[in-house]
Amino acid sequence: MRVIRTLVSLTIAAALAGPAMAQQKPKPKPGASRPVMYKCVDSRGMIYYSDKLTPECNQVEEMNRQGRVVKKHETVKPAVAAKPAEEEQRGRKELAERQRRDRALIATYTSEEEIDLARDRSLAITMQAIKAAENRLARANSQLFDLKSEANRLAGQEKAIPPYLLEEIDVKLKEIPELEDEFQEKKSYAESVRAKYEADKLRYRELKTAGK
Repeated sequence: MRVIRTLVSLTIAAALAGPAMAQQKPKPKPGASRPVMYKCVDSRGMIYYSDKLTPECNQVEEMNRQGRVVKKHETVKPAVAAKPAEEEQRGRKELAERQRRDRALIATYTSEEEIDLARDRSLAITMQAIKAAENRLARANSQLFDLKSEANRLAGQEKAIPPYLLEEIDVKLKEIPELEDEFQEKKSYAESVRAKYEADKLRYRELKTAGK
């Protein structure tokens, strides 16, 4: 019986070690959060907002959620030989596209509050999906806890752990990381939607200020 108990203890220890090691993720350092938005000025002096830096940015201002500039810097890019006609044509297309977006922005909203309402409507289904994914993850963790508790109880009584119980533990150990990935993916998508509407709001504010 001592041999059985030793083998059972090793099996449980291996099963318990899996999620513990998976959960040991590095914590972000204090103050390491990135700026919410970048205000970019390209080589033609056009201004646009984005949550990522792009190669077109010559001058960059990092902004917080209140639209305040927290850092300024310039991007030095190597000179690239380009045909004047192609460069001019590309510049006209980019300018026309940005002007189109600006007109659509002004035509779509009458206030910054309307942009916030549109953001919330766009996120409604996504937030429901995030909540559902969170519930599935919590349920799987609870089931894994119950399965491990039962295995530990049997081991403490020097009883053999049924193969089906070990199999169910293994299934949950594989299922939980997949649910965590799904949960994080949905949260990341929600953040990208928020960033898009935040960029629209900052640009809307700038266009309205310039039009006064």
